[in-house]
Amino acid sequence: MKTKKWAMLAAVLAIALPHAAAAQETPEQVAERYLSTMKARDWAANAALVHPEELDSIKAAFLDVAHSDTSSAGLRALFNVSTARELEALTPVQVYQRFVASTVGEQAEMTRFLSTAVFKVLGHVAEGDSVYVVYRVSATGASGPMTQVTVMSLRRSGTGWKMRLTDELRSTIVALHTEAAQRRRSNAALTPPGERPPPRPAPSAAPAPLPPTPPVVPPRP
Repeated sequence: MKTKKWAMLAAVLAIALPHAAAAQETPEQVAERYLSTMKARDWAANAALVHPEELDSIKAAFLDVAHSDTSSAGLRALFNVSTARELEALTPVQVYQRFVASTVGEQAEMTRFLSTAVFKVLGHVAEGDSVYVVYRVSATGASGPMTQVTVMSLRRSGTGWKMRLTDELRSTIVALHTEAAQRRRSNAALTPPGERPPPRPAPSAAPAPLPPTPPVVPPRP
């Protein structure tokens, strides 16, 4: 009986320990994994490290545009779908993954940059449910060798950390909602009043702007 009890306990620990280890990842470790997936151009693994609410916001923005436009060329090019309904059937992770793969992943200059990039995470500072991780990237671009220090933002997700969208993607979300609103106004102006469809619900708001970056706290040895 005791042998069976210990065997069951060992099995439970074998399942629980990997989850416990993942929950204890530091922001620096999450950032390192995120940068590694970028360098490897592993967009599925990259998407898995982004906060779910951030992923929801980018899917909502593309759906907003898809519902306001009858053209399917952009949907096919970016997401390999033909209709807004097909786009809606994709998970937020799939939307992000396909978008990044078909834009960042297809840029020859970005491919060259990532192939030579060396990332060094320097430290982080916490603020509320967010942390700001500072890292240095050294690479060879079209204009030659370069080194840059920059910041990425993470937010709490359960017991761990997930990435926020970059400033560029957050700007893209705002631009997409703006474009969708302009198209709806243009379509409404061309449609007789009696044939106009009821207004769509307001789209999900884009992520709020990030506060200024606090000073860097190097990681403890």
